[in-house]
Amino acid sequence: MPCLECENGKWRWGESGECQYDSLESCESANTDYYAEENDYDYTLNFTKEEMEILHSEGELLKHIEKEGKEMDILFTYTSDSLEAAYSKLTKSMLDDELDEYIDRLTNSIKNYKWQTKKEID
Repeated sequence: MPCLECENGKWRWGESGECQYDSLESCESANTDYYAEENDYDYTLNFTKEEMEILHSEGELLKHIEKEGKEMDILFTYTSDSLEAAYSKLTKSMLDDELDEYIDRLTNSIKNYKWQTKKEID
């Protein structure tokens, strides 16, 4: 049973829960016992669709956790071949663009030099 966002911007536990939590994290941390009792886990951490998209697209997600008065920040990382390939492609593209720009400037500089030299001769 997930936490759901209410129309007023607050969060509730499940379909019939009261809109009482100020954030998704406070809703999830207040209801972690639900998962622990049902599955006999020590702790359950839920990711939203948006968080999963961030993790897959950026390769890391920092999650702040509060439980029983204790706080911690956990950095989740994700590396896939496609993510590494995307970074490699982006780097190559940036280098290609920089090289193209440099060649264009060099070509223009040579053209300007030839034009100035020809003008001086005439």
